[in-house]
Amino acid sequence: MLLKHLYDFAQSRHLLDDLAFAPKAVRWIIELDADGNLLGEGPQITGDDKRGQEFSCPQTTRPKVAGGVSEFLADGLTAVFGLDPDPDAKMSAEKRASRDRNNAAKQTDFWHQIEEARKVPDVPDLNAVLAFRQRLGGVTPKLLRWGKAPDAKADAKSAWWLRTASGGEVRLGPENFTFRVNGRLLLENETLRQFWRTQHSTEVDGARSGYQRGLCLVSAREGQPLAPTHNPKIKGVPNTQSFGAAIVSFDKPAFGSYGFDQSLNAPASEDAATAYCVALNWLLGQDDHSLRLGQTSLCFWAAQTEATGSLFARLLNKPDPQSVAQFLRSPWAGVERELAKKDQFFAVTLAGNSGRIVVRHWLQEPLDQAIDHFHQWFADLDLFVPSRPILKTGKKPKASAKATEFHPLSVYWLACTTVREMKDLAPDVPAQLYRAALEGSAPSISLIKPILDQLHSKLVRDENYQLLYDQSRFSLLKLILNRNRKNNTMEIKPKLTADTDDAAYNCGRLLAILATTQDKAHEYKLEGAGVAERYFGTASVSPASVFPLLLRLNRHHLNKISKSERFGGHERFIEEEIQAVCALFKPEKSGQPPVFPRTLDLQAQGRFALGFYQQQAADAAARQASKKNNSEIETK
Repeated sequence: MLLKHLYDFAQSRHLLDDLAFAPKAVRWIIELDADGNLLGEGPQITGDDKRGQEFSCPQTTRPKVAGGVSEFLADGLTAVFGLDPDPDAKMSAEKRASRDRNNAAKQTDFWHQIEEARKVPDVPDLNAVLAFRQRLGGVTPKLLRWGKAPDAKADAKSAWWLRTASGGEVRLGPENFTFRVNGRLLLENETLRQFWRTQHSTEVDGARSGYQRGLCLVSAREGQPLAPTHNPKIKGVPNTQSFGAAIVSFDKPAFGSYGFDQSLNAPASEDAATAYCVALNWLLGQDDHSLRLGQTSLCFWAAQTEATGSLFARLLNKPDPQSVAQFLRSPWAGVERELAKKDQFFAVTLAGNSGRIVVRHWLQEPLDQAIDHFHQWFADLDLFVPSRPILKTGKKPKASAKATEFHPLSVYWLACTTVREMKDLAPDVPAQLYRAALEGSAPSISLIKPILDQLHSKLVRDENYQLLYDQSRFSLLKLILNRNRKNNTMEIKPKLTADTDDAAYNCGRLLAILATTQDKAHEYKLEGAGVAERYFGTASVSPASVFPLLLRLNRHHLNKISKSERFGGHERFIEEEIQAVCALFKPEKSGQPPVFPRTLDLQAQGRFALGFYQQQAADAAARQASKKNNSEIETK
C-alpha cells in the first residue's frame, strides 16, 4: 500500500512530467568566451557551502555501477578533466589499470554527449565548450593542482586544489562543474534541454525493450514492462550511501523464489517504480513534508489537501509558543473540516541500512483524525513553566547557550531528553514520538528511565543546568505517564496538584520544598551540591530511606532562616507547607502514623520527578509575583 500511495502522490502532484531533469548541486561554473577561452583565472563559485547551488540538471538512466557513465553538461572532476579523485590511493596494479580505464571512459562519455548535442542547430555555445576541451590537450590544466596546502604539515594528505576566478585556491571535493558561455548558462538553454529530453526518452525506451512484461503489483495494470531494479535511488535517508538506496531490492539467491530474478519477485512496472522513487525523493527534499531526527527520517502528506504539510512540519519541527497556542485554539484554521473527513493522511518513518532503506513505521488514517491526534499531542505536552527572569539590561540570563535557540516541544528536543548526545539516539525513539503525535499512541514506559537518568546526570554533573526551564524533559515525561495511566493512578495536570494523595508525587514535592529551604537558609548563595543534587536519585527510588534524615537536617535550615535578617519569619510558612504535604501520606495500616513508601517503580519515579518540578515551578512563580507586587508598591 505504501508504494501505491507514493505512486498516486507522484501522479497527482505531476512529479513525472519532466523526469529527464532533476535538482543537482553544481558548485563551479567554467566561464568561457565565444572562442572557448577561460574568463578569469578559474571557475566561478555558485554558493557558500561545499555543494554549491542547485540547478535543474540532465539525468541519465544508464546504470553507473560498472563505471564509464557520466551526466550531460554537469559532472565532476573525472568526467570533465579525466582526473582521478585520489591519484595516490594505494591499490594493486590491476585495480589501478581498471580504475584508469573507467576514468578515461567516463571523460570520453561526457565529451561525446556534448559532441552529439553540437549536431543540434542554433547552439553555437557548444563550439566554445569543445574548443576549451581541445585546449586542455589531455593534460592536467593549470587551474588544477594535486598536492598539499602551502602551509600544510609534512604528514598532511594531498588533495586536488582548484584556482578560482578570483585567483585564490580552494580544496576540491566531490563537486560538479558546468559551463557558461558569454553569460549564457548551458543548463538553462531550452534547445539543449529539449535535446536531452529526446535522449532521455531514447535511453528509457532502449532499456525497456528487453524487460519482461507482466502484472504490476503497484498500479494493478497487466502487460507492463517490469523493472528489474527500482530507480532512481532514494537519497537523503540517514545511514545510506551518498548515491542513494532502495526500498525494494533482491540481490541474493536467498531473496528469490520460483526462478524469478531481482525485483521480479515483487513485480512493479518501470513507470510505477520510477513514480514511487521520484515521490519519495521529492518528499525527502521538502521541508514541509519531511523531518530528519537522529538516524531516521519522517515523510508525511495528505492525498488531496496540500496545506497540511506545512502545518505538520512547522509544529513538529519548530513549535513556538504562539503557533502552538493558536493551533490549540483553532486546530482547523486553513483546513476545510468536511474535506479533511474525506481525505487521507499518510506518514512513513524511514531508516537506512547501507544500500537498503528500512520502513520503521507506516501510518494511514483520515486527515481529520490526524489533526485531532496532533491537537491532543500538544494538550498532553502542556506544562506550566515559570517565566525567565529579566535582567536590568532587558536580556535573559545566559546560563545556557541554547536557552533561547531551541523549540522545547519539537520532536527533536523531546527526543534529546533521552540521550546525552544526539548521535546516541536509538531509531525507535523518534518513531515512537512521531506515532504519539500523529497516531495518538502512548510512548513506551521504558523511555522514562533514560529521561530520568539524564535528569539525574544533569543535576549532579552540570553546574549550568536550569531545571525550571527544562520544559522538553518534563513535558514528555507528563505525556508518557498520562498516556500509560492505569486504574486510579494520578493524572498529571499542567500545574501543581496540591491536593493529591499520590505518594510518589508528594515525595517529589517534599524534596523540592526541602531544597528551597536549604537555598533560602544560604540566602540563595549555596555553593556546591545541595539536597536535590545529593539525594534526588535515592529519594526517587527509595523515599523511606532518605526523607526521615532530610527532615531532621531541615531543622537546622529552619533555625538558620529564623535568625536571618532577610528571611526571618519565613520558617513558619515553610513548616506549614511541609506539614501540609506530609499530611497527605497515608498510613500502611489503620491507626498507624503515615509513612513514606519504601520503593517506587518506574512510573512512580516519573511522578516523583514531576512533583519535584511542579513544586519548584510553583514556588518560582510565587516569588516572581511577590517581587512584582513589591516593585509596584514601591513605584506608587
